[in-house]
Amino acid sequence: MFARGTDNALYHNWQMNLPFGVTIWSGWNSLGGIITSDPIVYHDADGRLEAFARGTDGAVWHIWQTSPGGGWSGWASLGGVVTSLCAVYQNADGRLEVFARGTDNAIWHNWQTVPNGGWSGWFSLGGVITSDPSINRNADGRLELFVRGTDNAVWHNWQTVPNGGWSGWASLGGVITSDIDVARNADGRLEVFARGTDNALWHNWQTSPGGGWSGWNSLGGVLSTDLEAAA
Repeated sequence: MFARGTDNALYHNWQMNLPFGVTIWSGWNSLGGIITSDPIVYHDADGRLEAFARGTDGAVWHIWQTSPGGGWSGWASLGGVVTSLCAVYQNADGRLEVFARGTDNAIWHNWQTVPNGGWSGWFSLGGVITSDPSINRNADGRLELFVRGTDNAVWHNWQTVPNGGWSGWASLGGVITSDIDVARNADGRLEVFARGTDNALWHNWQTSPGGGWSGWNSLGGVLSTDLEAAA
């Protein structure tokens, strides 16, 4: 588990396995840093955890385990100036890719050039974004990115081939009032969730893995927060 503390450092708390099948938690320990966003954590291709957050300079900073399940590296900057939480996911070939909104309100991304390796630097995917980005991977390995646009619709942008270039932005419609979350169904179809203007939970899903979309449907409820989806 990872969270920002009252001193704006990153803290973590991990499970510890004891004899006779007993599992306890370590208690909170500081990984240092001074961060101004929630942390986002994903695993490298070799199993090492890597955490990303915005620093006081607006850049994205990261810290990683030096071996799977092991100690930590210390903080290093990936540069950039971002105005949102980061989203991070693993490409089909194992390379991590990080996404965030820039000062121009476009989405910018930065990716490992080889699995577990160095980074490309920041490049723009364009758009005019009013939310944090949300990312998942299609059944065929293509990453797909979801954001809220200035019209409050959900917009998406996807890799045209696994590990490859990007399609450009297209609208999925809707009128939403929250950040977006996306998860992958057991059969590989992506499903997107957001709060509507009626404060109900709305969702939109691929009708086949990697295919077209159903249109928006309500799951009801009266929500007052952003949401999380998982399979």
